[in-house]
Amino acid sequence: MPAAILMKKDLKSWVGSLTDAYTVYAPKPKGNDFAFERIHSAEEIVLDYSKTILPLKKFLIPPSEPILRFEEGSVRRPPEAKGASKTLLFGVHPCDASSFAVLDKVFINEHKDDRYAKRRENIVTVLIACSEPRETCFCSSMGTGPSLERGYDVLLTDLEDRYLVESGSSEGEALIKMILGASLPKPIDFEKKKRSIEDTLKKFKRKVVIDRLPELFQKNLDNPMWNQIRDIDLACGQCVLVCPTCYCFDIRDRSEVTSANGERVREWDCCVLLEFAEVAMGGNFRKDRGARIRQFMGHNLSYGVEQFGRFKCVGCGRCIQACPVHIDITEVASKVRGG
Repeated sequence: MPAAILMKKDLKSWVGSLTDAYTVYAPKPKGNDFAFERIHSAEEIVLDYSKTILPLKKFLIPPSEPILRFEEGSVRRPPEAKGASKTLLFGVHPCDASSFAVLDKVFINEHKDDRYAKRRENIVTVLIACSEPRETCFCSSMGTGPSLERGYDVLLTDLEDRYLVESGSSEGEALIKMILGASLPKPIDFEKKKRSIEDTLKKFKRKVVIDRLPELFQKNLDNPMWNQIRDIDLACGQCVLVCPTCYCFDIRDRSEVTSANGERVREWDCCVLLEFAEVAMGGNFRKDRGARIRQFMGHNLSYGVEQFGRFKCVGCGRCIQACPVHIDITEVASKVRGG
């Protein structure tokens, strides 16, 4: 069944069926924000959430994970990576789902990472189209929202008392077949979806004009704005850590007191930190804070197009929301256009 209508009153039973078959994670309240956490019933899910604290890359590239264990002359790999069983992410926003395509290019297409590939193979996504973008969102400019045409297993669109449920894969079709009492959608349901997307597009407050943006960015590498940003930037790294497509990591060895035992750990790293570009003898080819934030934004708005064939930025707006000094990547994009 490629598409169906799910009445909202039947959501509970469907989620119940999904939790019986998968390990399900969904958006749950966490303080004043939201986070994707393990759920066991539909009552725990908040589908009208704004944005999660961390992006969903945490399910594919954990913030920190051991990759080797050494013990007095022997070295062994840790047990199978978490995520080896089927994991269903329920209520994913389109922008976050779009980030997986970038990560796939890095960890599967360019240099296959077995741990990433195993997790990716076992990730199932149920998306929900956005209807109320936050002030910091600009996914409509990047072509990653408020809905998607591909890149998901199931897509939900809120139609007031019901959801239009569409499959994007064979696994998605199997999920739809698990809906008890599902009915086939009518042409009017697809028309309502179209109007919902059109109405949502009018609500975005931020916009990035992407035409020629990569080229213009590279012509503005010496723009005085980088000095202005340098003077206020804290180089705290929050923008990078919450970016759904940033993938740099560091490898560290952690030894126990005897130094004979310990583990090698892979951890998220951050290009805006001073130590990131530091090399032997204390040399640092990106010591200036302005150069480091330029690298982060340049990868998202320019260099990523040549590397991935698409913008690395998915327009989620997390970097804007997380920045304590209000540096705004959409304003930077406007300034390189002369705005």
